[in-house]
Amino acid sequence: MDLREIFFRLVKVGSPSGFEEPMIKALKSELAPLIDEVYDTSRGNVVGIRRGTEDEAPCVALVAHTDQVGFVVSNIDEGGFIRFRRVGGAVNRAIQGQHVRMLTEKGSVPGVVGVKPGHITTPEEAKTIPPIEEMYIDVGAWGREEAEAMGVKIGTPIVFGAQPLVLSNGLVASPAVDDRGGLTALIAVAKELKGERIPPTVYFIGTVEEEMGLRGASVVLNGLDVDMAVAIDTFPAGYQPDVGMRDIVYEVGKGPAIHFGEIGEGRISAVHHSRVREWLVDAAEAEGIPYQSAFMHGGTDAKAMAQTGNGVPAATIGLPRRYSHSPIEVFSLTDLENLVKILGAAIRRLDAGFSLHRV
Repeated sequence: MDLREIFFRLVKVGSPSGFEEPMIKALKSELAPLIDEVYDTSRGNVVGIRRGTEDEAPCVALVAHTDQVGFVVSNIDEGGFIRFRRVGGAVNRAIQGQHVRMLTEKGSVPGVVGVKPGHITTPEEAKTIPPIEEMYIDVGAWGREEAEAMGVKIGTPIVFGAQPLVLSNGLVASPAVDDRGGLTALIAVAKELKGERIPPTVYFIGTVEEEMGLRGASVVLNGLDVDMAVAIDTFPAGYQPDVGMRDIVYEVGKGPAIHFGEIGEGRISAVHHSRVREWLVDAAEAEGIPYQSAFMHGGTDAKAMAQTGNGVPAATIGLPRRYSHSPIEVFSLTDLENLVKILGAAIRRLDAGFSLHRV
């Protein structure tokens, strides 16, 4: 299975938080030939169902988010330069000088985030990063009317325009690894299991607005016959000159992560369900698949799904990436391949004898 091909195909689809319609369509199209049923909800979440052979086996949801960090047009000045605001947490220092794509109703419009000429930048200015309010995008328009004629208007979504770049040792640099990596794994697991008899019913789910506060995940399991859930997401990795192991212990290339939980604002913000986590760990160890375990920085859909209804047992399996929320996030294709293997092995082992009780 060519995971790189799937990933590259998904990266072409721009869908910042709140503007996920293109990825909703793409994910439904990818899943439809692989599972029994797929539909989208009025909220925007995508729900696919692969029915299992054992009614008593726990039903499991595999969940990746369809949105990505991006921007939205907030104004267009008389000269045709476009002001914008962030959607999600793109890193300010990684925005200036970047290629972007304006996702207009007329199609994609390329642009660049402008930079003050170095010849007149003061030494003090050179040491600072301007706030997002001072940044602007140049689409080559000579005025507001020309920009509007291109289809650019207030409310137009924007994404980074960088293309995926294959590095040495099976590494890939790309925008939107978060969470195109997770969606790639979701599709790959469905493809791997197609035609197999598996005990549990598996829900393949794409959520909206994860980057805006896990909003899609907070409602997606309502009304579904789901006993347990796994968020498939990416997370910050270290092993780079400006990140010490004191801060982040995960490394790209050392395997996917089966997290103990999540860290936010310097404290543990979530501890994942022990039985769901053990189920993933047991599968990895039984198959000899490498994995890492620690607490991740950030939050995933698992945190929201765990609070659904009476509480759905949930955990996260993740793809480590460097340079989070930038246009050059770096991940390992081998880590992604092993993530898919762990999920496939775990699903094959999930039968009527599995208990979700923690004691």
